[in-house]
Amino acid sequence: MPEYWALKGTLSEREIRKLLSACGETRYPARNRAIVLLACDAGLTPKEISWLKRYSVQTDDGLVGDHISLFGKKGKKLDPRKIPIARKGRLRSAIIEVLASFPGTIDDPLIVSERELYATSSEELPGLQVFQEMRPTSIGYILWKVARRAGIAMDGGRDARRTFIVKVGRKMKETGGTARDVQVLAGHRSLESTQRFLEADWAAQTRAIGTLFDDLP
Repeated sequence: MPEYWALKGTLSEREIRKLLSACGETRYPARNRAIVLLACDAGLTPKEISWLKRYSVQTDDGLVGDHISLFGKKGKKLDPRKIPIARKGRLRSAIIEVLASFPGTIDDPLIVSERELYATSSEELPGLQVFQEMRPTSIGYILWKVARRAGIAMDGGRDARRTFIVKVGRKMKETGGTARDVQVLAGHRSLESTQRFLEADWAAQTRAIGTLFDDLP
């Protein structure tokens, strides 16, 4: 399989790198890189990204933890869940960068609206800075705008999330995981929903049947 090969409707690694490079040309590169990677490397929807608070990624001592917590989020389509953060991964670096890009408390949104980043809310609430989360529609627009700048045909958050699920599905087979593990990470309520994203592997099927039955009398 070529290094940058991708299924239709998913992003190749080369395309993800182009998206990240394009973020560097935008007004808020740290925030936009975090949005791209939360979608591509964690499989979050724009609505879930909008919901994230700092405490969703931080430990009690204020450091970035080992997972993203989606417990407590509202929504009927996807289950609450936690998603591991690779210790040396680019998503972790992006989260650290976006946390450092503006002051905030643990209850503040992780992804702040553009208007709030430079708002002077002290006029309304002296001595208190109030941050507003970026709306899901605005996050979808950011993904579209960055993809357009990078010259990539992309169906917003759908292609990014699909990329995560397909990549995790492939790697899970190598690490001893199952389709159920992929389902949990994706937040699907039905295993059938997850299986639509997973590729059947004829060679693996052949090996499994041979291992089970070749030496039986």
